[in-house]
Amino acid sequence: MDRLNRGGYLVGDIVKFKDDAHTHDFYTNCSDEIRKKIKEFMEDGCNLRVKNISNVYPAVLGAGNTDDAGSVNIEVCRETAPGRFDQSGILVHPDMLIVVNVYPNLSPVPDKFKRKEKINITPVDAEAELAAEDEEVPFYSPRATTHLSDVHGKLEAGDRKLNNKNVAIASNHNAVAKDPASYVYNYLPKKS
Repeated sequence: MDRLNRGGYLVGDIVKFKDDAHTHDFYTNCSDEIRKKIKEFMEDGCNLRVKNISNVYPAVLGAGNTDDAGSVNIEVCRETAPGRFDQSGILVHPDMLIVVNVYPNLSPVPDKFKRKEKINITPVDAEAELAAEDEEVPFYSPRATTHLSDVHGKLEAGDRKLNNKNVAIASNHNAVAKDPASYVYNYLPKKS
C-alpha cells in the first residue's frame, strides 16, 4: 500500500506526538488508561514506530479494494533498541502524530540511552611485554598459526617468516625457440 493511501504513514515510520496532541478530540474522548499510556509514550524518550495501520471502518469488497483508503488509526509502539520493538502498542489518531524523516541516516539514538559523563579508557598494562610465540595458550595457541603438522601430526615450523632478502625464482627459456625474437616473428603478420 502507498503512504498516501494510508493516512500519510507507513509501517516502520519513526513518529512523535505533536505538542498539542493532548488537546485532540481522540485524546479527550478516550479512556483514562489510553490517556495514561499516551502520556507515558510522550514522556518516555524512546523512538516511536508505526506498528500497524488499521481502518476505522471495515473494508468493502476485500482488502485490495481502493475504497480501503478512508479513515485510519495508527498503532504506535516504542523502539527499546535498534530493531527491537515493545509489543504493547497504542492505537491513536493520525492527526496526533508527526513523521520524523531521518532518510538516508540511521534512526536517532534517544538521549535516555546516551551516557552523560565522559569516560576515558586507558590500557592497564600499556608497557607489558607480549608473551613469546612459543608459549602455549589454551584454546588459542600462537604456535598453531606458525607451525604446520607433518604427515604424522607432529608440529614443525612452517614457512611463515620473511627473510628480508631476494630469492631468485628459477625460470626456463622456451625450448622451441632459443632466440625469443625469432620465435615471436613466427606469429606476427607478414607483409606481402
